[in-house]
Parts: sequence; structure tokens; C-alpha cells
Amino acid sequence: MTHRILQLSLLTIGIYSGLLFSDDQQEADLVFKNFDWLTNGVKSGSLRLTINQDDGTRTARFEFNDRGRGPKIHEVTRFAADGQVSELQISGHSYMGAQVDEHLQRSDFMTRWRSKLEQGSSDKSGAFYLANDGTPEQTAMLARALLASDDGSLGLLPNGRASISELDAFDRSTTARTVTLSLYAINGIGMDPQFLWLDENKELFGIASGCVGMVPEGWAHIMGELQARQEKAEQAFHRARSVPLTHKLPAKYAITHVNVVDVVTGTLLENQSVTVKDGLIQSVSESTPDTDGLKLIDAMGSFLIPGLWDMHSHISLEQGLLHVAAGVTTIRDMGNNPEQYSAVRDSFDSGAVVGPRAYAAGFIDRKSPYSAPIKALAESQEEALELVRKYSDMAYPQIKIYSSIEPDWVAPIAKEVHARGMRLSGHIPSFMTAERAVMDGFDEIQHINMLFLNFLAGPEDDTRTPLRFTLVAEKGGALDLDSTEVTAFLGLLKTNEVVIDPTVAIFDNMFRHRSGDLSPSFAMVADHFPPAVKRGMLAGRMNINEENAALYSSAADALLKMLRKLYDHGIKIVAGTDSLPGFGLHRELELYQKAGIPAAEVLKLATLGAAELMGASGTSGSITVGKQADFVLLAANPLQDICAVRTTQLVFKGDRYYKSAQMYQAVGIKPFK
Repeated sequence: MTHRILQLSLLTIGIYSGLLFSDDQQEADLVFKNFDWLTNGVKSGSLRLTINQDDGTRTARFEFNDRGRGPKIHEVTRFAADGQVSELQISGHSYMGAQVDEHLQRSDFMTRWRSKLEQGSSDKSGAFYLANDGTPEQTAMLARALLASDDGSLGLLPNGRASISELDAFDRSTTARTVTLSLYAINGIGMDPQFLWLDENKELFGIASGCVGMVPEGWAHIMGELQARQEKAEQAFHRARSVPLTHKLPAKYAITHVNVVDVVTGTLLENQSVTVKDGLIQSVSESTPDTDGLKLIDAMGSFLIPGLWDMHSHISLEQGLLHVAAGVTTIRDMGNNPEQYSAVRDSFDSGAVVGPRAYAAGFIDRKSPYSAPIKALAESQEEALELVRKYSDMAYPQIKIYSSIEPDWVAPIAKEVHARGMRLSGHIPSFMTAERAVMDGFDEIQHINMLFLNFLAGPEDDTRTPLRFTLVAEKGGALDLDSTEVTAFLGLLKTNEVVIDPTVAIFDNMFRHRSGDLSPSFAMVADHFPPAVKRGMLAGRMNINEENAALYSSAADALLKMLRKLYDHGIKIVAGTDSLPGFGLHRELELYQKAGIPAAEVLKLATLGAAELMGASGTSGSITVGKQADFVLLAANPLQDICAVRTTQLVFKGDRYYKSAQMYQAVGIKPFK
């Protein structure tokens, strides 16, 4: 788009309801556009965009509040006469508080950039610089540049290539004007398309992503329609992508010359044949099966393990492929709206979209300024109990409560949950200790930081906020894990048979990852990812610097020490991630082994142990006659090193199987050897 076309586009922008023009600006050369960031329809942030019609300069201020977290970004973009970005300045802080300071300058046919993550230069002509911490307006700028290109694609800086396609369009009218809204998908900046809505002038109109999104002021009423239309388009995309990746199995087949990992005993059964009929395991033996009418799959000495379980996930269509490619055949959803959960689970179960089997915890939080971004918000204890009853009626096996729940509600909630044969888990509510939560009826605790807060948080500390992270980062390393108090607490967990879902990898990464370095969670696999995704792995979450790096690292070490103590005390651990599907679980298991838990025990807790907790051990969790044929073929032996779970070759789920390399290639990931 030339600078002149850009100016004409700006001059023809209509007035949205809520769009403000300032009549007293000098020469009336500035246009102000205001957007609301919405969480479940309620304003929780904003984008304020100022456009200088004389020179095209765009200034954006973007922020939102998500339970005390959220970015705060100031962005200035200037353009050259040819319409390309000539200067970009971004400052502020990212979602978790890491400092943002990013600059780009283009002159003499050379583009130079620097940020907290990297610096570089390029003489590529026409390439679009992909900002690390840009506002939504940056994505709209990329969309406009792609639409103005000859073939709908452009090279990206520092590397990669993006393309765009239009998926949907419709008109909506107000008293002021009729708006034509178009849904676009941008490919190449992630493993899945990035969606956004533009108006007829190709200006940003909205973003829809689950329960959050952004629209111009006064247009909140249209968010539901944007979300519905976008979800339909996303489902069509994932269904189409799944077709060539899904391979049907015959009614009866056998995997031969395979080394079967027995997770019950932690031993290897060498050179076995596993026969399956109608999706169920018929036999596991050394004898070669009768080949009459039987399809044989020669494993050639590979290793067969039960399908992995991720016990802390948040289900979505785009996550299904990554779970399965990594050998995860079952997940536990730990927080979703029931309609969303059911729709995605049904798509996975039917095979229409590649994805794992799923169980769910019914999510409940109290309505507050720090509420989770979900619909199940109670304003009273009775409303919380009614939500328990509704989840029970929907056959949910578990309830998860969140940080804003009143401490005095926990015991009544636990009583109702247990009376209905369900389990209770969650975050430890703010202003409550984990010790009291256990005594009031908790069956399971999510996140290992909650165990540290039992000792580090005072009665006035509001752990609904990011304080639940910073307290542990700053004081966790100094906590005496051999003290009488910690030992007594671990004894309480054991006596009450409380399960711990540590999600230790997200905190290990949070406390160790300094911006500019590759994420320690994914550094070992980063070279396999698309360039833009790998580049995103340079962004740390917390503001780690020379003054606090050693302190935070000592806290990360303490997490692993606590993990080992949980194991030594016989406290049940389940492996969950709350992270990048598949790869996050691999890292979680690797850290368990690093903490000192034997590889065989790590594999067991991520398979049979998880199935036992969910009441599914009769049908899942081990390679045993009569159970579902959910298993994974690996190139290496996980009993020797749990990192072997990264060597996934084939994944079997019921009557279908999937090739990991083929799935990874479909999302731009280089296959693993």
C-alpha cells in the first residue's frame, strides 16, 4: 500500500459508534479510535489508536487486566513515502511484567531492529517486521500489507513468511453507517492461523478469542456474532486439516517385533506382539499371531508405551493435533465453559478433528476484579453450591475452584462435592492457607507454587494477583524444606491422600527464563519450530535482571526439591502442564526425572497413575488385555531416560492411528528423528 493510498484510506474511515473525532485539534489532522477489550462481554482493557492523517503516523496504547496481569504497551509507527514502516517504537511491559523496549529503523535500504530479546538488520525489500510485543494494530498493519501484496504473501523480518486469506464477510448497520466486516486468517506467524476482523477500509475492527476479544467502543453487542462466525471458520479449518492426518485402522491388527513397556512393574517386555480387535487389546505375547486376515505392523524393535495423559489442560481445537503428535491420548480439562468443552470433545471423539480423549473439572470462581475469564462466577455461597449441582448433573467427576472463592465457602463446597461423589481441587483461595484448604476438604491442589504460599503468604497478601508468582520467586529459595513445619505439612497431605498437580515446568521456566535467551522449557526442541514461533521462545515472562536472576533461579531449584519431597513422602503426583500441548508435558516429565524420581515411576504417573485417579484404570493407562488400544510407538526406551517420550513415531487411539512426523509437518514443525 503506498503512502497516498494509506492516506485516502484514513480519510474515508467512517464513524463507529464511540469513535471520537477531535474538532479542536490543530488543523483537525488527528483521528482517534477507541476499542474495548472484553472478557465475557465486560470491559477489561482498551486500545487507543491515534492516526495522524498528514503523515500516517499511528500511535497505539494497549492494555488489559487479567487477574492482575496484563500488558501495557505504548507503540508509535511511522511510514515512509512508499508506505512501508520506516520507524517503530514500542515500550511498556508484557503480560507478566517483563520490560518491553523495542525499536525499528529503516533507512538507506537497510532495516535495523533491537529489543530486549534480540537485535539484527536486513536489506530485504518489502519484508514486514514482526514485532515481539506489538499491539493488535500491528497485526492489522500486517494484514493490510499482505492484502496489498501481489500474491497475498510477504517475507517477514527477522525471518519467515506470512500469507492471508479471507474466510467470511457480512454487513451490520448502525444509525451512522453500514459496516462490512471481514474475517481474515494470517498464516506463517504461528503454528495455527491468527484471526482478525477488518472493516471495508481494511482497518482493524475486532479480535475474537474464546471468552475474550476486542471491538470498537459501543459495539460490544456484536462480539457474540464475531465469535460464533469465527468458531465456525476455525472448526472448518481444523476439520479439513485433520482429514489427511487421520488413518483408519482395520477391525483387527497386530503390532509385531515391539518392546512393550509394562508401566505396572516398570519393566520391558521384549520382542512382543500386541493384537487389537475393535479398538481393544486382545493379547500381548511373545508368540507371532495368526496372520490370516490380520494386518501386521512391524515395529522393528521400537518401544510401545500407553498413551500419555496431560492432567492440566484447557481444551481447544487447535491444541488437539499437538497433544496427539506428542503421544498424549487423554487430557483433563481444568477450566472451560461447558459448551466449549463439549463441542471440542465431541469433535475429538468423532475423529472429525485430531485430538485426545478428555475428562473435565467443573470450574467455579467468585465474581471479583480478579475473577478467572470464565462464565461460572458465583456471587454467593449458594450460587457456588448450585454450580456444583449443575456440574454433577452433567456427570463431571471433579470440581476446580479458583483464587477468588471465599475461604469460608470451601468447607460447604467440599461437603456438597463429596456428597455427590465428586472430587474437589483448585487454587488455594486468596487469604487462605493450603493447610486449611486440606482440612476443609481439598482432594487435590493445582500448581506447586500453592504449596510454597502456605509458608510465604501472610494474612494480608492477596494471592489472586501476580503476588502468587513473585512471592515464590523472591522467597522460595530461602524456604527451609527440611523444617519441622514443611515436614508436618507434607505429612498432612499424605494422611489426607491429597493429590498434587505441580505444573512445575511453567514455574521453572518463569523463574529461569531471562528475555533474550531461549526458553529453558523448549530450548532443546526450538530448532524444530517455525522461525516466528522459535523467536517467541526468546521472550521471558517475568522481569529477570542481574539483580534478581540468582534469587529466582534458587526458587526454581527449590521447586524441584519440593517435588522430590512429595515423591519421597508417598504423595500422589499427576503430570499436568497448563502449557504448550505435548511439548509442555515432555518437559514436565523431564523435570520430574531431574528432581530425582526414577524414569519408570515418572512414566507410570503420566499413564496408569492418571487413569487411576480419574477412575479409568479399567480401560486405560497400561498395555493390558481388554483395555483401549491407546498407545504410542517410540524410537527410544523411556525406562532408561524419560526424554525418550520425545521420540514419538506412531500414536494409536482406538480405531485410528497418526504419524507424528506428518502431524508436525502440517503445523510447520520439523519432524524429530
